[in-house]
Amino acid sequence: MSVNNLNKSIGCTLLCAAVISGSAMAQAKQEIRFLNNETDPPSVTFYKNAIVEFEKQNPEIKVSMELTSTDGRLQKVVSSLSSKSMPDVFKLLSEERFEFAKKGYVVPLDDLYGEIGGDNFVDGSIMRIDGHVYDLPYTLGNFNVLWYRNDLLKEAGKQVPKNWEETEAIAQEMTKDGSYGFIFPAAKTRMNTMFFSTLMWSAGGTYFDKDLNVTFNNPGTIAALNFLKKMATYSPAGIASYSYSEMINTYLTGKVALDIYAPRLIANVATNTPDLLEKTSAAQMPAGPSGVGVKFLSVNNYAVASPKVGGKNPEAAKKFLKYILTAERSRDFSLTAFPHLIPPLKNVQKTVLEEGISQLKGIRNLADIPFDTSNSLDFETEAGAKFENGRVVKSGVVNPYIGPIIARNIPAEVVQRVVLNNESPEKAAEWGQKRMQALVDNQKK
Repeated sequence: MSVNNLNKSIGCTLLCAAVISGSAMAQAKQEIRFLNNETDPPSVTFYKNAIVEFEKQNPEIKVSMELTSTDGRLQKVVSSLSSKSMPDVFKLLSEERFEFAKKGYVVPLDDLYGEIGGDNFVDGSIMRIDGHVYDLPYTLGNFNVLWYRNDLLKEAGKQVPKNWEETEAIAQEMTKDGSYGFIFPAAKTRMNTMFFSTLMWSAGGTYFDKDLNVTFNNPGTIAALNFLKKMATYSPAGIASYSYSEMINTYLTGKVALDIYAPRLIANVATNTPDLLEKTSAAQMPAGPSGVGVKFLSVNNYAVASPKVGGKNPEAAKKFLKYILTAERSRDFSLTAFPHLIPPLKNVQKTVLEEGISQLKGIRNLADIPFDTSNSLDFETEAGAKFENGRVVKSGVVNPYIGPIIARNIPAEVVQRVVLNNESPEKAAEWGQKRMQALVDNQKK
């Protein structure tokens, strides 16, 4: 072989080797799937930009984002578990945490918790299972702000309602001429369950006692159901299909006087119907028979799927999770739907509150009330709670049994039986108690 041919042969060999090597490197790139239900356009844009920047800093990792609706998240997670195809990073609900951790569906995040700075998380936002952290919060959500039309109340000479009786009286007076005094979600969804739960707690009831006995058939449940049955009279006929988005969109029509919902409502008012912004004010949840208006505090968490359920790259997933939860990303994400997305990091909350107020024309009340998360519960921590002297006293018990009850929408169905089917609250509560007890008994087998 001539020298020229030899050189050509060597060059070709080296070129082929480089191509093969490059191809192998491309194939070795780690891909992680990221499932979330933060579908407001500004939030989607934030995540897209964050992913681009993360991939620039970590060229060996490719992030694929998957979006789903809030109500569709559960179906997506259940089907992914069944097919062992779980996204690497996904939203985990508080009532799912115990089961997912115990069954090995998620990996521990103790290292990430320490790296981010555990003491910087807001009190109560971190829950442990057997001493380990399995999910980390990316935002807090206060689902029980009383949004009210200050112009309508002023015109009628009414004060902001402080309790259920005053709420009903104002709703009754405001229901006229095609407008409604109240609105609540009665679809068979988690939103219905959340709304009902806060009323049951405000009336002194809980799903479980501190010894984890089912206590759903209690006077608080009956009182909450009776209240909803009356309030349905002052609500739109379509509440049977109302869930998250309808609680906002119906208010945006300008035909609702009182709306107890999350701060995403006012964020949408500011963006879509700014003429309603100065006509809307925020107040604390009206007190129930227990003497306190209990809020549902949704601690929204991300977890990392284990290989057992299809998680492909846990370490790369943790790297991405740390990136989106820290530094300016926490601030910037929280500002995409201000004041709905409350930062779980103490050193970010004040900054977001100060920077976000301009989105609400500087109306401080519209942000301060949502950021007040006192007197709140969630499904995992409600067992055995007491309501004394106008405040919530938690038992400290973490409930491992409530997840399936919420996932099957049993409380929401109880509400429907009363509000839509005219069943007595007593009979509906008895039915719900039996259904819940059966699920708990099955879990204990």
